[in-house]
Amino acid sequence: MDDQQPYCGGAGCGGILMALALLVVASGGLAYRLGTHWPYRVLRPYAPGVILHHTATGASAEGKPVDAAAIDQSHHRRGWGISDGHQTYHIGYHFLILPDGTVQPGRPEWMPGAHTSGHNRYLGVCLVGNFSSKANPDGGMQPDRPTIAQLDALDKLLGELMRRHGFSADEIYGHSEFGATECPGDRFDIDRVRKRLGGRVQHD
Repeated sequence: MDDQQPYCGGAGCGGILMALALLVVASGGLAYRLGTHWPYRVLRPYAPGVILHHTATGASAEGKPVDAAAIDQSHHRRGWGISDGHQTYHIGYHFLILPDGTVQPGRPEWMPGAHTSGHNRYLGVCLVGNFSSKANPDGGMQPDRPTIAQLDALDKLLGELMRRHGFSADEIYGHSEFGATECPGDRFDIDRVRKRLGGRVQHD
């Protein structure tokens, strides 16, 4: 019909187009300041749970301590990385726990991880050590099971994450529950971790 009004016209349409333009500009600004994954940071989705790992190494490798910086470099060599606009994080885990119980941060909690294929919305927590009796049968790589300090630190960290993200102890998993892997090793009793936390964490 020749006299039909255009689908979008007049001041109202101009306002809509202006709003869309501002949204595009704002999105670009957020991407510049917060990185290409800015929706994760702005919306801050809650993690559905935690997946536990071990490094499958001893406390040191090639004469250097296995810590968050060393793992970040290792994962960099694998080509992993995600940026918040200011810093690029290569480490795929969100937290690393050293044998003495020190908890080191990895990538921020709001970022998707790079630790378990298909399940990287879960937070990745890794303990330094090789807890597999198959891969480390003689205990040549120490620790060959989680240390008391690591387990104490893990309990505290998991309690904080459960309160912050609202998941239960039933949503704490070992890596091997999601695929064919030895990680985090048969000397790491995930059921005991779940039981220790199941009855004493109150959800906000």
